[in-house]
Amino acid sequence: MEIGKLQSLMELDIRTCDQLKCLPDSILNLSQLKTFRLRGCKNFTNLPMEFGKLQSLVKVDLSDCPRLGCLPDSIVHLSQLKTFELTRCNKLTNLPMEFGNLQSLVELNIFGCSQLWCLPDSIVHLSQIKTFQLSCCYYFTNLPMEFGKLQSLVKLNLSFCPQLRCLPDSIVYLSQLKALHLAGCDNLTYLPMEFEKLQSLVKLDLAGCNNLTNLPMEFEKLQSLVELDLSGCSQLGCLPDSIMNMPQLETLRRCQKLDTLPIGIDGNMHQILVYMNRSQFRCLPD
Repeated sequence: MEIGKLQSLMELDIRTCDQLKCLPDSILNLSQLKTFRLRGCKNFTNLPMEFGKLQSLVKVDLSDCPRLGCLPDSIVHLSQLKTFELTRCNKLTNLPMEFGNLQSLVELNIFGCSQLWCLPDSIVHLSQIKTFQLSCCYYFTNLPMEFGKLQSLVKLNLSFCPQLRCLPDSIVYLSQLKALHLAGCDNLTYLPMEFEKLQSLVKLDLAGCNNLTNLPMEFEKLQSLVELDLSGCSQLGCLPDSIMNMPQLETLRRCQKLDTLPIGIDGNMHQILVYMNRSQFRCLPD
């Protein structure tokens, strides 16, 4: 039986089929298909050119397909797609130019796509996206300049992208952003000016940002911040005293190289739990 004759099929899960290189075009007849997973198919090279005809798709998961070099342009016509996952597709270098046409997309997870180095500018038109994760992409260098247009974004994870040197200034306009993960971004040297505009930010993870030398001016105006991770920020020698004016801050994690604590920390220890690991303090505040 041709797979395309399974007209009622709603979920297709293909795993560890080492000899599978492509899919039959008849798969495009699965008009009710909502979930498509292709995992661990090490010789798989390409999806059908007209994959975008699967208009009922809500979730696509392409994981551990190291020979998958590109996505068909038609994928941008999946008008119902809400979740798209790309994991360890090591040959993938970019996404389709019109990727931003996926107007229903809520969650984009890209992990370990080591050759992916940029995103199309159209991605800023993903008006419904709430979770954007792009981590362990070792050649990724920068976000689009107008990334701040993603006004629905709640979580942004760019962890372990060592070639990422800066964030676009527009990121401060992500008014709904609650979590920002930048752990392991070794070459990140600074955060954008007016960073304090991220008034919804609850968690900021800067662990292992070895070249970050200071926090932005008026950092204390992040009035919703609850958790701040500075572990492994080897060039960050001190925190501004004004950090003690952050009313919601509860956790300041493992400040390994800090040599001074902010003045006033003694009066706020009920608010802040400070995890120190081999800290090299020269003095403590009176």
